[in-house]
Amino acid sequence: MDQIFESHFGGQSDSGGEVEGYCPKCRADTQHVVVESYGGEINTAQCVVCGDTHKYRKPRDRETPAAPTATKPQDPSVKLDWIEGMATYDVERAVRYTPKVRLDLHRVVVHPTFGVGFVSEVLGEQKVEITFRDNVRRVLIHDRGTTPEELEGDPVPADEVRQLLGLELGPTPEEIAAERERKQREEEEARRRELEERKRKEEEARLERERRREEERKRREEERERRRKEREAERQRRAAEREAERERKRKEREAERERKRKEREAERERKRKEREAERERKRKEKERERLRKQKEREKIRKQKERERLRKEKEREKIRKQKEREKLRKQKERERLRKQKERERLRKQKERERLRKQKEREKIRKEKERERLRKQKERERKKKTAAKKKTATKKKTAAKKKTAAKKKTAAKKKTAAKKKTAAKKKTAAKK
Repeated sequence: MDQIFESHFGGQSDSGGEVEGYCPKCRADTQHVVVESYGGEINTAQCVVCGDTHKYRKPRDRETPAAPTATKPQDPSVKLDWIEGMATYDVERAVRYTPKVRLDLHRVVVHPTFGVGFVSEVLGEQKVEITFRDNVRRVLIHDRGTTPEELEGDPVPADEVRQLLGLELGPTPEEIAAERERKQREEEEARRRELEERKRKEEEARLERERRREEERKRREEERERRRKEREAERQRRAAEREAERERKRKEREAERERKRKEREAERERKRKEREAERERKRKEKERERLRKQKEREKIRKQKERERLRKEKEREKIRKQKEREKLRKQKERERLRKQKERERLRKQKERERLRKQKEREKIRKEKERERLRKQKERERKKKTAAKKKTATKKKTAAKKKTAAKKKTAAKKKTAAKKKTAAKKKTAAKK
Protein backbone atom coordinates (compact mmCIF):
# COMPACT_ATOMS: atom_id res chain seq x y z
CA MET A 1 0.00 0.00 0.00
CA ASP A 2 2.88 2.34 0.82
CA GLN A 3 4.33 1.70 -2.61
CA ILE A 4 0.97 2.56 -4.21
CA PHE A 5 0.84 5.86 -2.32
CA GLU A 6 4.43 6.66 -3.22
CA SER A 7 4.08 5.82 -6.91
CA HIS A 8 0.72 7.49 -7.51
CA PHE A 9 0.69 10.37 -5.09
CA GLY A 10 4.36 10.97 -4.44
CA GLY A 11 4.04 10.47 -0.68
CA GLN A 12 6.77 9.14 1.61
CA SER A 13 6.15 6.01 3.73
CA ASP A 14 7.84 5.13 7.03
CA SER A 15 6.46 1.55 7.27
CA GLY A 16 8.64 -0.79 9.31
CA GLY A 17 10.08 1.91 11.52
CA GLU A 18 9.63 2.15 15.28
CA VAL A 19 7.87 4.93 17.12
CA GLU A 20 6.59 5.49 20.63
CA GLY A 21 2.84 5.61 21.10
CA TYR A 22 -0.04 4.78 23.41
CA CYS A 23 -1.31 1.17 23.40
CA PRO A 24 -4.97 0.89 24.51
CA LYS A 25 -4.53 -2.80 25.30
CA CYS A 26 -1.42 -2.29 27.44
CA ARG A 27 -2.82 1.03 28.72
CA ALA A 28 0.66 2.52 28.59
CA ASP A 29 3.14 4.24 26.28
CA THR A 30 5.11 1.52 24.46
CA GLN A 31 7.23 1.10 21.37
CA HIS A 32 5.23 0.51 18.17
CA VAL A 33 6.12 -0.72 14.68
CA VAL A 34 4.66 1.43 11.92
CA VAL A 35 2.27 -0.62 9.78
CA GLU A 36 0.70 2.09 7.60
CA SER A 37 1.57 5.75 7.11
CA TYR A 38 1.11 8.43 4.50
CA GLY A 39 2.52 11.88 4.07
CA GLY A 40 4.47 11.71 7.30
CA GLU A 41 1.34 10.84 9.30
CA ILE A 42 1.13 7.40 10.95
CA ASN A 43 -2.23 5.71 10.48
CA THR A 44 -1.77 2.17 11.88
CA ALA A 45 0.84 0.75 14.27
CA GLN A 46 1.55 -2.54 16.06
CA CYS A 47 2.50 -2.70 19.74
CA VAL A 48 5.86 -4.39 20.34
CA VAL A 49 4.84 -5.58 23.83
CA CYS A 50 1.43 -7.17 23.25
CA GLY A 51 1.43 -7.43 19.42
CA ASP A 52 -1.93 -5.63 19.06
CA THR A 53 -2.45 -3.71 15.80
CA HIS A 54 -4.54 -0.56 16.21
CA LYS A 55 -4.88 3.03 15.13
CA TYR A 56 -1.81 4.97 16.09
CA ARG A 57 -2.13 7.25 19.13
CA LYS A 58 0.44 9.63 20.42
CA PRO A 59 1.98 9.03 23.82
CA ARG A 60 -0.14 10.10 26.77
CA ASP A 61 2.37 12.61 28.09
CA ARG A 62 2.21 14.43 24.72
CA GLU A 63 -1.58 14.40 24.36
CA THR A 64 -3.74 17.22 25.58
CA PRO A 65 -5.79 16.37 28.65
CA ALA A 66 -9.19 14.99 27.81
CA ALA A 67 -12.39 16.81 28.62
CA PRO A 68 -14.37 15.52 31.60
CA THR A 69 -17.14 14.37 29.34
CA ALA A 70 -16.86 11.48 26.92
CA THR A 71 -15.52 12.45 23.51
CA LYS A 72 -17.57 11.41 20.55
CA PRO A 73 -16.12 10.34 17.25
CA GLN A 74 -16.68 12.66 14.34
CA ASP A 75 -18.66 9.98 12.52
CA PRO A 76 -21.33 8.44 14.81
CA SER A 77 -21.71 5.46 12.44
CA VAL A 78 -18.11 4.37 13.15
CA LYS A 79 -18.03 1.95 16.10
CA LEU A 80 -14.85 1.58 18.08
CA ASP A 81 -13.72 -1.78 19.35
CA TRP A 82 -13.92 -2.51 23.05
CA ILE A 83 -10.30 -1.70 23.91
CA GLU A 84 -10.34 1.61 22.04
CA GLY A 85 -13.71 2.49 23.54
CA MET A 86 -12.49 1.80 27.07
CA ALA A 87 -9.45 3.97 26.40
CA THR A 88 -11.51 6.74 24.77
CA TYR A 89 -14.75 7.09 26.72
CA ASP A 90 -15.04 8.56 30.18
CA VAL A 91 -15.19 6.03 33.01
CA GLU A 92 -16.21 8.71 35.50
CA ARG A 93 -19.79 8.47 34.20
CA ALA A 94 -19.95 4.69 34.49
CA VAL A 95 -23.23 3.25 35.72
CA ARG A 96 -24.43 -0.20 36.80
CA TYR A 97 -26.72 -1.77 34.26
CA THR A 98 -30.37 -2.40 35.07
CA PRO A 99 -33.35 -2.37 32.70
CA LYS A 100 -34.59 0.76 34.51
CA VAL A 101 -31.51 2.97 33.98
CA ARG A 102 -31.46 5.42 31.06
CA LEU A 103 -28.38 5.04 28.84
CA ASP A 104 -26.96 7.36 26.21
CA LEU A 105 -24.40 6.85 23.46
CA HIS A 106 -20.81 6.02 24.52
CA ARG A 107 -21.66 5.70 28.17
CA VAL A 108 -19.64 3.13 30.13
CA VAL A 109 -21.78 0.36 31.63
CA VAL A 110 -20.92 -2.28 34.26
CA HIS A 111 -23.01 -5.40 33.62
CA PRO A 112 -23.27 -8.05 36.40
CA THR A 113 -22.74 -10.90 33.89
CA PHE A 114 -20.91 -9.55 30.84
CA GLY A 115 -18.56 -7.17 32.65
CA VAL A 116 -17.54 -3.65 31.57
CA GLY A 117 -18.78 -2.27 28.23
CA PHE A 118 -19.96 0.89 26.54
CA VAL A 119 -23.04 1.91 24.58
CA SER A 120 -22.05 1.65 20.93
CA GLU A 121 -25.48 2.43 19.45
CA VAL A 122 -28.92 3.60 20.58
CA LEU A 123 -31.52 1.57 18.73
CA GLY A 124 -34.65 3.31 19.96
CA GLU A 125 -37.72 1.83 21.60
CA GLN A 126 -35.80 1.58 24.86
CA LYS A 127 -33.06 -0.62 23.35
CA VAL A 128 -29.32 -0.05 23.12
CA GLU A 129 -26.37 -1.99 21.72
CA ILE A 130 -23.56 -2.45 24.25
CA THR A 131 -20.06 -3.61 23.29
CA PHE A 132 -18.34 -5.84 25.85
CA ARG A 133 -14.93 -7.52 26.00
CA ASP A 134 -13.71 -9.27 22.82
CA ASN A 135 -16.06 -6.93 20.89
CA VAL A 136 -19.14 -8.90 21.90
CA ARG A 137 -22.15 -6.72 21.10
CA ARG A 138 -25.45 -7.35 22.85
CA VAL A 139 -28.80 -5.58 22.48
CA LEU A 140 -30.26 -4.79 25.91
CA ILE A 141 -33.30 -2.86 27.12
CA HIS A 142 -33.07 0.37 29.16
CA ASP A 143 -35.07 3.40 30.26
CA ARG A 144 -37.76 1.31 31.97
CA GLY A 145 -37.60 3.25 35.23
CA THR A 146 -40.45 5.40 36.52
CA THR A 147 -38.63 7.65 38.98
CA PRO A 148 -35.66 9.96 38.40
CA GLU A 149 -33.53 7.86 40.75
CA GLU A 150 -34.25 4.69 38.75
CA LEU A 151 -33.56 6.48 35.45
CA GLU A 152 -30.30 7.94 36.79
CA GLY A 153 -29.13 4.52 37.97
CA ASP A 154 -26.39 3.52 40.38
CA PRO A 155 -23.06 5.20 39.47
CA VAL A 156 -19.89 3.13 39.65
CA PRO A 157 -16.69 4.68 41.04
CA ALA A 158 -13.91 5.15 38.52
CA ASP A 159 -11.48 3.15 40.69
CA GLU A 160 -13.81 0.16 40.66
CA VAL A 161 -14.16 0.42 36.88
CA ARG A 162 -10.39 0.59 36.46
CA GLN A 163 -10.02 -2.39 38.79
CA LEU A 164 -12.52 -4.39 36.74
CA LEU A 165 -10.73 -3.37 33.55
CA GLY A 166 -7.46 -4.42 35.09
CA LEU A 167 -8.90 -7.84 35.91
CA GLU A 168 -10.19 -8.20 32.37
CA LEU A 169 -7.13 -6.82 30.59
CA GLY A 170 -4.47 -8.30 32.83
CA PRO A 171 -1.29 -6.65 34.16
CA THR A 172 0.41 -3.70 32.47
CA PRO A 173 3.73 -4.08 30.62
CA GLU A 174 5.55 -2.30 33.46
CA GLU A 175 4.06 -4.75 35.95
CA ILE A 176 4.97 -7.68 33.69
CA ALA A 177 8.54 -6.38 33.32
CA ALA A 178 8.83 -5.79 37.07
CA GLU A 179 7.50 -9.27 37.79
CA ARG A 180 9.92 -10.75 35.26
CA GLU A 181 12.86 -8.89 36.84
CA ARG A 182 11.75 -9.99 40.31
CA LYS A 183 11.57 -13.61 39.19
CA GLN A 184 14.98 -13.32 37.53
CA ARG A 185 16.47 -11.88 40.72
CA GLU A 186 14.90 -14.67 42.77
CA GLU A 187 16.19 -17.28 40.33
CA GLU A 188 19.69 -15.74 40.41
CA GLU A 189 19.62 -15.69 44.20
CA ALA A 190 18.40 -19.30 44.30
CA ARG A 191 21.11 -20.37 41.85
CA ARG A 192 23.74 -18.52 43.89
CA ARG A 193 22.55 -20.14 47.12
CA GLU A 194 22.42 -23.52 45.41
CA LEU A 195 25.97 -23.03 44.07
CA GLU A 196 27.27 -22.05 47.51
CA GLU A 197 25.48 -24.99 49.10
CA ARG A 198 26.91 -27.33 46.46
CA LYS A 199 30.42 -25.95 47.03
CA ARG A 200 30.03 -26.32 50.79
CA LYS A 201 28.85 -29.90 50.39
CA GLU A 202 31.68 -30.66 47.98
CA GLU A 203 34.23 -29.27 50.47
CA GLU A 204 32.72 -31.32 53.27
CA ALA A 205 32.71 -34.39 51.05
CA ARG A 206 36.37 -33.75 50.11
CA LEU A 207 37.40 -33.46 53.78
CA GLU A 208 35.40 -36.57 54.59
CA ARG A 209 37.12 -38.45 51.74
CA GLU A 210 40.55 -37.35 52.97
CA ARG A 211 39.72 -38.45 56.52
CA ARG A 212 38.46 -41.80 55.29
CA ARG A 213 41.50 -42.17 53.04
CA GLU A 214 43.83 -41.59 56.03
CA GLU A 215 41.90 -44.06 58.16
CA GLU A 216 42.01 -46.57 55.33
CA ARG A 217 45.78 -46.10 54.98
CA LYS A 218 46.33 -46.73 58.71
CA ARG A 219 44.06 -49.74 58.61
CA ARG A 220 45.96 -51.16 55.66
CA GLU A 221 49.31 -50.65 57.45
CA GLU A 222 48.03 -52.50 60.49
CA GLU A 223 46.57 -55.21 58.27
CA ARG A 224 49.88 -55.66 56.43
CA GLU A 225 51.79 -55.96 59.74
CA ARG A 226 49.30 -58.47 61.07
CA ARG A 227 49.47 -60.50 57.89
CA ARG A 228 53.32 -60.45 57.97
CA LYS A 229 53.33 -61.85 61.51
CA GLU A 230 50.75 -64.44 60.56
CA ARG A 231 52.81 -65.48 57.52
CA GLU A 232 55.95 -65.83 59.67
CA ALA A 233 54.14 -67.98 62.22
CA GLU A 234 52.56 -70.00 59.43
CA ARG A 235 55.96 -70.54 57.81
CA GLN A 236 57.47 -71.85 61.08
CA ARG A 237 54.46 -74.06 61.69
CA ARG A 238 54.64 -75.51 58.19
CA ALA A 239 58.41 -76.21 58.56
CA ALA A 240 57.77 -78.16 61.78
CA GLU A 241 54.89 -79.99 60.13
CA ARG A 242 57.03 -80.89 57.12
CA GLU A 243 59.78 -82.30 59.38
CA ALA A 244 57.28 -84.34 61.37
CA GLU A 245 55.67 -85.51 58.14
CA ARG A 246 59.04 -86.66 56.72
CA GLU A 247 59.78 -88.66 59.89
CA ARG A 248 56.32 -90.19 59.86
CA LYS A 249 56.60 -91.16 56.21
CA ARG A 250 60.04 -92.76 56.79
CA LYS A 251 58.64 -94.92 59.59
CA GLU A 252 55.63 -95.77 57.46
CA ARG A 253 57.91 -96.87 54.59
CA GLU A 254 59.92 -99.13 56.93
CA ALA A 255 56.75 -100.67 58.33
CA GLU A 256 55.32 -101.03 54.82
CA ARG A 257 58.44 -102.88 53.59
CA GLU A 258 58.30 -105.30 56.54
CA ARG A 259 54.59 -105.86 56.04
CA LYS A 260 55.02 -106.56 52.32
CA ARG A 261 57.82 -109.05 53.01
CA LYS A 262 55.62 -110.97 55.45
CA GLU A 263 52.74 -110.82 53.01
CA ARG A 264 54.91 -112.29 50.24
CA GLU A 265 55.98 -115.17 52.49
CA ALA A 266 52.41 -115.87 53.51
CA GLU A 267 51.25 -115.61 49.88
CA ARG A 268 53.84 -118.18 48.73
CA GLU A 269 52.76 -120.61 51.47
CA ARG A 270 49.10 -120.08 50.67
CA LYS A 271 49.63 -120.67 46.95
CA ARG A 272 51.54 -123.91 47.63
CA LYS A 273 48.71 -125.23 49.79
CA GLU A 274 46.17 -124.14 47.21
CA ARG A 275 48.03 -126.03 44.44
CA GLU A 276 48.09 -129.21 46.50
CA ALA A 277 44.42 -128.87 47.40
CA GLU A 278 43.58 -128.19 43.74
CA ARG A 279 45.39 -131.36 42.59
CA GLU A 280 43.52 -133.45 45.20
CA ARG A 281 40.22 -131.85 44.24
CA LYS A 282 40.74 -132.55 40.54
CA ARG A 283 41.60 -136.19 41.22
CA LYS A 284 38.45 -136.70 43.29
CA GLU A 285 36.40 -134.86 40.71
CA LYS A 286 37.66 -137.14 37.91
CA GLU A 287 36.76 -140.20 39.96
CA ARG A 288 33.28 -138.86 40.64
CA GLU A 289 32.83 -138.03 36.95
CA ARG A 290 33.82 -141.58 35.93
CA LEU A 291 31.33 -143.10 38.36
CA ARG A 292 28.63 -140.65 37.26
CA LYS A 293 29.10 -141.53 33.59
CA GLN A 294 28.97 -145.22 34.35
CA LYS A 295 25.72 -144.79 36.25
CA GLU A 296 24.38 -142.61 33.46
CA ARG A 297 25.07 -145.31 30.84
CA GLU A 298 23.34 -147.94 32.98
CA LYS A 299 20.41 -145.65 33.50
CA ILE A 300 20.11 -144.99 29.75
CA ARG A 301 20.17 -148.72 28.98
CA LYS A 302 17.38 -149.42 31.47
CA GLN A 303 15.41 -146.46 30.18
CA LYS A 304 15.64 -147.75 26.60
CA GLU A 305 14.45 -151.16 27.69
CA ARG A 306 11.49 -149.65 29.49
CA GLU A 307 10.70 -147.52 26.45
CA ARG A 308 10.72 -150.57 24.17
CA LEU A 309 8.31 -152.46 26.46
CA ARG A 310 6.10 -149.39 26.73
CA LYS A 311 5.90 -149.01 22.96
CA GLU A 312 4.98 -152.67 22.52
CA LYS A 313 2.20 -152.30 25.08
CA GLU A 314 1.07 -149.13 23.37
CA ARG A 315 0.89 -150.83 19.97
CA GLU A 316 -1.16 -153.69 21.44
CA LYS A 317 -3.44 -151.23 23.14
CA ILE A 318 -3.93 -149.28 19.91
CA ARG A 319 -4.72 -152.46 17.98
CA LYS A 320 -7.37 -153.49 20.52
CA GLN A 321 -8.75 -149.95 20.56
CA LYS A 322 -9.07 -149.95 16.78
CA GLU A 323 -10.87 -153.26 16.91
CA ARG A 324 -13.30 -151.95 19.48
CA GLU A 325 -13.79 -148.78 17.44
CA LYS A 326 -14.57 -150.82 14.36
CA LEU A 327 -17.21 -152.84 16.22
CA ARG A 328 -18.65 -149.67 17.72
CA LYS A 329 -18.96 -148.00 14.33
CA GLN A 330 -20.61 -151.06 12.88
CA LYS A 331 -23.17 -151.09 15.69
CA GLU A 332 -23.66 -147.36 15.26
CA ARG A 333 -24.39 -147.76 11.56
CA GLU A 334 -26.93 -150.46 12.30
CA ARG A 335 -28.55 -148.31 14.95
CA LEU A 336 -28.71 -145.32 12.60
CA ARG A 337 -30.27 -147.45 9.87
CA LYS A 338 -32.99 -148.65 12.22
CA GLN A 339 -33.49 -145.12 13.51
CA LYS A 340 -33.92 -143.78 9.97
CA GLU A 341 -36.43 -146.51 9.23
CA ARG A 342 -38.41 -145.63 12.32
CA GLU A 343 -38.23 -141.95 11.42
CA ARG A 344 -39.47 -142.65 7.91
CA LEU A 345 -42.45 -144.59 9.26
CA ARG A 346 -43.17 -141.87 11.79
CA LYS A 347 -43.14 -139.17 9.13
CA GLN A 348 -45.40 -141.23 6.91
CA LYS A 349 -47.90 -141.63 9.76
CA GLU A 350 -47.61 -137.93 10.51
CA ARG A 351 -48.36 -137.01 6.91
CA GLU A 352 -51.41 -139.26 6.94
CA ARG A 353 -52.59 -137.74 10.18
CA LEU A 354 -52.14 -134.20 8.82
CA ARG A 355 -54.02 -135.09 5.64
CA LYS A 356 -56.97 -136.38 7.64
CA GLN A 357 -56.81 -133.35 9.91
CA LYS A 358 -56.92 -131.02 6.89
CA GLU A 359 -59.91 -132.91 5.55
CA ARG A 360 -61.73 -132.51 8.85
CA GLU A 361 -60.76 -128.79 9.01
CA LYS A 362 -62.05 -128.24 5.51
CA ILE A 363 -65.41 -129.85 6.33
CA ARG A 364 -65.61 -127.80 9.54
CA LYS A 365 -64.94 -124.53 7.67
CA GLU A 366 -67.60 -125.34 5.08
CA LYS A 367 -70.11 -125.95 7.84
CA GLU A 368 -69.06 -122.71 9.53
CA ARG A 369 -69.47 -120.74 6.30
CA GLU A 370 -72.92 -122.23 5.80
CA ARG A 371 -73.88 -121.36 9.36
CA LEU A 372 -72.65 -117.75 8.94
CA ARG A 373 -74.50 -117.40 5.65
CA LYS A 374 -77.75 -118.52 7.26
CA GLN A 375 -77.13 -116.22 10.24
CA LYS A 376 -76.53 -113.22 7.94
CA GLU A 377 -79.70 -114.08 6.04
CA ARG A 378 -81.70 -114.12 9.28
CA GLU A 379 -80.17 -110.78 10.36
CA ARG A 380 -80.94 -109.23 6.99
CA LYS A 381 -84.57 -110.33 7.28
CA LYS A 382 -84.76 -108.93 10.82
CA LYS A 383 -83.33 -105.57 9.67
CA THR A 384 -85.79 -105.41 6.78
CA ALA A 385 -88.70 -106.10 9.12
CA ALA A 386 -87.39 -103.52 11.60
CA LYS A 387 -87.08 -100.91 8.85
CA LYS A 388 -90.63 -101.57 7.72
CA LYS A 389 -91.88 -101.33 11.29
CA THR A 390 -89.94 -98.07 11.84
CA ALA A 391 -91.33 -96.59 8.63
CA THR A 392 -94.85 -97.52 9.72
CA LYS A 393 -94.28 -95.90 13.11
CA LYS A 394 -92.94 -92.75 11.48
CA LYS A 395 -95.95 -92.52 9.18
CA THR A 396 -98.31 -93.00 12.13
CA ALA A 397 -96.45 -90.37 14.16
CA ALA A 398 -96.53 -87.94 11.24
CA LYS A 399 -100.26 -88.45 10.86
CA LYS A 400 -100.77 -87.90 14.58
CA LYS A 401 -98.62 -84.77 14.50
CA THR A 402 -100.53 -83.39 11.51
CA ALA A 403 -103.84 -84.06 13.23
CA ALA A 404 -102.57 -82.38 16.41
CA LYS A 405 -101.47 -79.34 14.44
CA LYS A 406 -104.84 -79.11 12.73
CA LYS A 407 -106.61 -79.46 16.06
CA THR A 408 -104.40 -76.75 17.63
CA ALA A 409 -105.02 -74.43 14.70
CA ALA A 410 -108.76 -74.96 15.02
CA LYS A 411 -108.58 -74.21 18.74
CA LYS A 412 -106.60 -71.04 18.10
CA LYS A 413 -109.04 -69.98 15.43
CA THR A 414 -112.00 -70.62 17.75
CA ALA A 415 -110.27 -68.71 20.56
CA ALA A 416 -109.59 -65.80 18.23
CA LYS A 417 -113.22 -65.72 17.15
CA LYS A 418 -114.36 -65.77 20.77
CA LYS A 419 -111.93 -62.98 21.63
CA THR A 420 -113.13 -60.89 18.68
CA ALA A 421 -116.73 -61.44 19.65
CA ALA A 422 -115.95 -60.46 23.24
CA LYS A 423 -114.26 -57.28 22.08
CA LYS A 424 -117.22 -56.41 19.88
CA LYS A 425 -119.60 -57.08 22.74
CA THR A 426 -117.53 -54.93 25.07
CA ALA A 427 -117.41 -52.17 22.51
CA ALA A 428 -121.15 -52.37 22.03
CA LYS A 429 -121.68 -52.06 25.76
CA LYS A 430 -119.49 -49.01 25.93
